[in-house]
Amino acid sequence: MTKKTKGLLSILVPVITWGISFVSTEFLLTTLGPMTIGLIRFVIATAMLYVAMKMTKQPLKIEPRDHLLFLLAGGIGIGVYFYFENTGIKYISASPAALIIAAIPVFTLIFEAIIYKRKVDRIDLFAVFLSVFGVVFIVDIKLSELLRVQEGIGYLMMFGAVIAWVIYSMASKPLFERYSYLTIIFYQFLYSIPFFMPFIFFEANQWQAVGVEGIAHLIFLSIFASVLGFYYYAKAMDLLGVSEASIFINFLPIVTIIFSFFYLGTLISMRQFIGGALVLSSVTITTLHEQKNKGHDGVCENSRDLAIESES
Repeated sequence: MTKKTKGLLSILVPVITWGISFVSTEFLLTTLGPMTIGLIRFVIATAMLYVAMKMTKQPLKIEPRDHLLFLLAGGIGIGVYFYFENTGIKYISASPAALIIAAIPVFTLIFEAIIYKRKVDRIDLFAVFLSVFGVVFIVDIKLSELLRVQEGIGYLMMFGAVIAWVIYSMASKPLFERYSYLTIIFYQFLYSIPFFMPFIFFEANQWQAVGVEGIAHLIFLSIFASVLGFYYYAKAMDLLGVSEASIFINFLPIVTIIFSFFYLGTLISMRQFIGGALVLSSVTITTLHEQKNKGHDGVCENSRDLAIESES
């Protein structure tokens, strides 16, 4: 199995689990505060990762220079991100929230080009904007919603989540060279917990109203959306690259809508089918373009090696 194939299979896990997580979060917000949900989710996930690291004998020690990267990725990329995302979902529904998250590939591409000098060509830009345009079709957002104060706050919150997630991606990239995926997400989760804790004291939680269904949603968010989702997203970022992996985030509203259809009975429109096709096209363009570039680079390297051999 090639590196590319492993990356594509890995990204399926966060796409599916995170797409469903929008619906789970929206359900839980009727009884629990946004940061309480995040704290429960990541405390459980961190405990599970600690057990997994002990069982697999993964080293817990990290280099002092990397604490800042873990703080940025965990504190801002997870803690601050989920504050904005979970609070934003209180003001707008899950599908429009997914639309704002669709801007992540655009900002990831820009910041990776600035910070890590990633080469950006027209195909990359076309694929990213095609993906965003597809999400616009999927969620069918209306301009009048942006002009209402409540929805406006929600959209600002989701935009803050986008910036926080870009910071997560940029801070995570250098860590792949030095640590296992388990170690990376364990410390990212650990650093995120203090960012959740101060807020829970100001939230009006209705613990008695959570119920069995609410507990099931919390378990799903902790195990599947957090442990498995972040583990395989870290793996996908390493194998595909942070910008390439981020484009797949635009599949989230597709998964959200499909899950809402089966779980909530929400109908899927032709417009949403068209949007899904556009998102799928953007990912296909990116994947094929990346394979072509790597194939060209491989031919160049082989030609260079043959030339050196002939000279010697």
